Amino acid sequence: MKKLPIQILRALFLVSLLFMAACQAPKDKPSGWSSASGEVRPGPETGKAVLALLNKARQASKKGSLATAESYLERALRIEPRNPTMWLYMAKLRLYAGKSKEAINLAKKALALSSKGSGNSDSLKSDCWQVVAHAYQKQGNFKAAQKAQDKAKSLSY
Repeated sequence: MKKLPIQILRALFLVSLLFMAACQAPKDKPSGWSSASGEVRPGPETGKAVLALLNKARQASKKGSLATAESYLERALRIEPRNPTMWLYMAKLRLYAGKSKEAINLAKKALALSSKGSGNSDSLKSDCWQVVAHAYQKQGNFKAAQKAQDKAKSLSY
């Protein structure tokens, strides 16, 4: 039972890092699909309301409230349901909440939307495949995890 709190803390820490990294754009560069470090960020067409909700989700996850963070992301998705980056963030949140199957489905939805939209980004797709790979690995499906990892690597630059 001692490992459970450590695992929860690790998951919360990772979610916090993901939200902080994804939400904070450098001040001298416009917000785009990826940063200089390769982290996926909301696309330039993402509205101010959605960015504000994303920031609130990041703050909630930083405080350890995954349910609150999820509710902010759900609101953002109601505003911009075709924003693949928001689906990716939700997939990451579900992955760290231990909901691997949901994470896979959400990451695949982000992939489908990223292929259709104007924000066709290899870094976004690569990040989606990374989420899928981690989710399959958590499920013990190492063959599928390796395939997803290979797809992620083929898209990264």
